[in-house]
Amino acid sequence: MAESKKKFTIGVLVGGIMDEFTHQICKGALREAKAADVDVIVFPGKYWERDLSDNRELRYEYQYNTIFSYAKQVDALIIAAGSIGCYTTKEGMETLLKKFEDIPSVLIASKIEGYTSVVFDNYLGIKEGLEYLIEKRNCKKFGMVGGSLENMDAYERKQAFTGVLSEHGIEFTENMYVEGDFSKRGKAVCKKLLDDNPDIEAIFCVNDDTALGLYEELKRRGLQAGRDIFVLGYDDSLAAAKAIPSLSSVRADSAKLGAEALRMAVRMVHGENVKSQVVPTQFVMRDSFNREETQTAIHFRYAKDYINGFEEIFYRYCHEETKDEMDRLRTAYRQMLEVLDKNAEISFADSTGYMEIMLCVDEFLNLGGVEYADADNLMLILEEVYGTLRKKQTERNGRTELRNVFFNIYRKIVRSMNGLMISMKETEDRENYEMKLFVQEILSFEKGKDQSYSVLLEKLDWLHIKNAQIYLLPQPVLHLYKEDFELPEEFYLKAVLENGVVQAVSVSNQKKSLEEVFAYDLKLRKNRVVLPLFFNEIIYGILFCDMTDSLFVNGEFLVNQMSSAVKMISLLEANEKIQSMLEENVSVLKEHNIELDTISKSDVLTGILNRRGFYDVAEEKVQSCRQMGKSVLAVYVDMNNLKIINDRYGHEEGDFSLKLIGRFLKESVEGNGVAGRIGGDEYAFVMEYDGNDDGAAVLSTLYEKFENYNLESEKPYNITISAGACIIHAESELGLHEALLKADEKLYEVKQHRKKDVAKK
Repeated sequence: MAESKKKFTIGVLVGGIMDEFTHQICKGALREAKAADVDVIVFPGKYWERDLSDNRELRYEYQYNTIFSYAKQVDALIIAAGSIGCYTTKEGMETLLKKFEDIPSVLIASKIEGYTSVVFDNYLGIKEGLEYLIEKRNCKKFGMVGGSLENMDAYERKQAFTGVLSEHGIEFTENMYVEGDFSKRGKAVCKKLLDDNPDIEAIFCVNDDTALGLYEELKRRGLQAGRDIFVLGYDDSLAAAKAIPSLSSVRADSAKLGAEALRMAVRMVHGENVKSQVVPTQFVMRDSFNREETQTAIHFRYAKDYINGFEEIFYRYCHEETKDEMDRLRTAYRQMLEVLDKNAEISFADSTGYMEIMLCVDEFLNLGGVEYADADNLMLILEEVYGTLRKKQTERNGRTELRNVFFNIYRKIVRSMNGLMISMKETEDRENYEMKLFVQEILSFEKGKDQSYSVLLEKLDWLHIKNAQIYLLPQPVLHLYKEDFELPEEFYLKAVLENGVVQAVSVSNQKKSLEEVFAYDLKLRKNRVVLPLFFNEIIYGILFCDMTDSLFVNGEFLVNQMSSAVKMISLLEANEKIQSMLEENVSVLKEHNIELDTISKSDVLTGILNRRGFYDVAEEKVQSCRQMGKSVLAVYVDMNNLKIINDRYGHEEGDFSLKLIGRFLKESVEGNGVAGRIGGDEYAFVMEYDGNDDGAAVLSTLYEKFENYNLESEKPYNITISAGACIIHAESELGLHEALLKADEKLYEVKQHRKKDVAKK
């Protein structure tokens, strides 16, 4: 048989899973990975060495950066160094990169000597935007809100800003520049820039987030971008297009960075010598340059051939995942404009021509003409079309007809936008409802047991996650801010979600090495993400799951909820261990007194054996049967709905239920075995067994006993149990503890289908 071709895995280190820059990088990398037939694992940390001491809400986010420690199990790395390192120095970033010096790596948005990188051209797009302001709007008073100059992008964008001003004879002074933190929170520096430059005419911001923060300060002062001060951003994010007024920006397509970095990383894996690359940028004009008032002076990029403006309107979606949709939409767009142009030569008064136009508009909108569009650019191109066609209309009547046609086109667009808004609101409401259900159901476990971890993976459909694994560290780790995080040598796989089906993991199969963690689901060949499970300073483990679009919106919410649930299970487990230890300590104190020893082996409430007494007597029973060549049936029993009975009918009724279960179990094994109350609402019994049905007959008889009681009882509630069984064959080496663990696992499967409505109808 020919040896199968090795499939490579590329790791992507990013700063914040919900960051838009991260989303676009991953989108480009995942798209290119599909074409290159490689797997991708996303490692979403945060911002390296960011000082969080004064921010209570974010002060434990440093725990996300522990995820970077797992990234040594891949064939090559893409590192979004410009984003991850935006709060650190060049030396600080080099310290992080040194951890991966043995792995072929491509840096994104950062130039560091000795590393291959892919970066934006931080000059041409800025130059185009600033020169428009200088040459067309006669601006001479400029300012800039930048970022840390330790960050390469921030440094180069400041250099472009000062360079363009110098080329046009405008002197740069230090009061024209303030340093922000790349976020909307930089209101104080925006305030300083405006205070120091009361006659400022235009402001360039290092990115769109910073520009939108400037918007808030302008609004506080009663000023408006585009009307009072021109504002230019950088990135051309979706938020920029949707801002009011829409933000002029420099289009820097981060998806192209991700795609190019993936191609470069694959070539590195194959041993090629790869050189650094530069991705071009492009100026995009919007209302923050007061576009409406200068329409006659502005000539759109595609004014002479507006049919080619499709790429300008739908640039965010012109990629492989939506290629078929975009091809159909492109055809509809072209037909719509061609029909408009054709009918302008005849007469818009012709009903056949009018209907043809409206049908084409409807087809365009039905295929997502509004849903996928940059609305600003769509409307601008339609305005260009209107202006061009108007020139063809020589008669006054023709111009009136043309205006009416476009009035109806705009009305259809507005209706489509309203429908889209309603659909988005319905989607948001549905997602909010699913989130509430998730929060409620993820905490539906009752005990600190391994099976409880399966509950955490059962409700991930709303995030479109079909495959996931929960791995815990051998012990929770205290990890403080600025401490190095050392990976343990082994992990424990607690639960698996595979193709939508949840599976508990038996104790004997839980221990995994780090290599096994990353190799576990290779057969699934899915793009994956590694998320930390932590609560404040304590790290519990990781969640390995499908990388879905929903995680770019709700990834941190998922981490918070899963981490809280893991902490709760851990606390329950610790509490149960403490309770068990207390019971054992009481037993030790009494072990030399025969009378007290007998009492110490009995459960005070039910009168049957307690945990210690049961294990002592049951172990003797197993050994005795083994010596006689007989098999033993070990059964684990759990009362259903004890909490509900306690809460609804009172604790006396709950105690009555526990006593009844003890009585029935004792009767079931009378003369043939031993039963005990293990703790709380859990019981177990062992008995000689010669059946071949895995204990089904015994369990059926036991269930029937409770059914008959409930039919005859005058109690307003049903008393029910769930049970699981395991046979200890005489010739096997299976021990009592292990047999009861297996029985407990089967009990868990049964318990998933129990009804929580205990009241009799």
